[in-house]
Amino acid sequence: MRVMITGGGTGGHTSPAVALIEELQARDPQLAIQWVGCRGAIEERICRALAIPFRAVPAEGWPRRWGIRRVYTGVKLALGIVRAWVHVRRFQPDVVVGVGGYVTVPVGLVAQGMGVPTVLHEQNKRLGMANRLLAKRADRILLSYADTIGDYPRERATVVGNPVRAGFLDPPDRIEACRRFDLDRSRKVVLVCGGSQGAVTLNDAMVHIAGIAPPGGVQFIWMTGKTDAPRAMAAAASSAGTARVFSFIDDMPGACAAADLVVGRAGASSTAELAAMGKPCILVPFPHATDNHQEQNARAFESAGAAVVLLDAECSGERLDLLVRELLADGERLGRMQAAAKSLAAPGAADAMVETIFGLVFGARKGEGDAP
Repeated sequence: MRVMITGGGTGGHTSPAVALIEELQARDPQLAIQWVGCRGAIEERICRALAIPFRAVPAEGWPRRWGIRRVYTGVKLALGIVRAWVHVRRFQPDVVVGVGGYVTVPVGLVAQGMGVPTVLHEQNKRLGMANRLLAKRADRILLSYADTIGDYPRERATVVGNPVRAGFLDPPDRIEACRRFDLDRSRKVVLVCGGSQGAVTLNDAMVHIAGIAPPGGVQFIWMTGKTDAPRAMAAAASSAGTARVFSFIDDMPGACAAADLVVGRAGASSTAELAAMGKPCILVPFPHATDNHQEQNARAFESAGAAVVLLDAECSGERLDLLVRELLADGERLGRMQAAAKSLAAPGAADAMVETIFGLVFGARKGEGDAP
């Protein structure tokens, strides 16, 4: 089978794609895969690390306001469509799978125009702009939430959940995870992570917390992003408490396994990973996310009892410190939050996506060969 993946721009789009590729490779030894994304974006770095063939098209997000920028973006989209046509024509995919992000648009439009079956996956509770543009002509739309908001053909939509990488489904135990991060397993651990680029709000709050942390108290695994790493390392070095600072964490399953509580943004992939591991969390949604989808993701976790939502504008060091200490002191509440998070997990999401793709591709092939 020949599968073209398209999408990216953020870890929220790329992580489900990696999980899908892992499952496809396990199920089809003859799989031919190609990922089409933007040059220099996170998807290219992932493909390089995982030895996945990568092709680039020019694309960028559509400006919300009228102006010269829209003209430029329109020209770039036209060039992206031409480049996408070349990639689809050369690769001859059996199916194109879009995982969201603006780069999905030119590839999806070309695939649909050429009659190549298209499958869209939506990670968030609100259908993203790229998926809204492609949904009407998509063969299958795979959703993470039953009550996904947006205009799409319901008869072609299926709820599968948000797939996570294999490491989150089979993480190390807490003892091993604490050893990996040089932590005392007898003390509480909090993972603070603002996403692959970091979050200034969380980093500001953590600088305050590091400054008042007592010796022998809560231990922190703190992922800062590249820009804020020097400031965070200086704060950790002068702190009486324990904070392990990383600009980026490759072993995120291990970091989550060590943590009793997670503080982070509310991206779709991050929340799916927390659910898979049953982690109680404080979610601080990014306030400028498109269509405010992060707050909607966070509220879904809050409604289930898996998370406490702390809005970005309210996330001071004092407020976050108080909330962390309150939750860690209430073991019964943490236990309920853990169970609630587990109830939101979709461990079979990648398998369900692969079954949908197989049914679409091999069903179509069977239909092509049937006698009239």
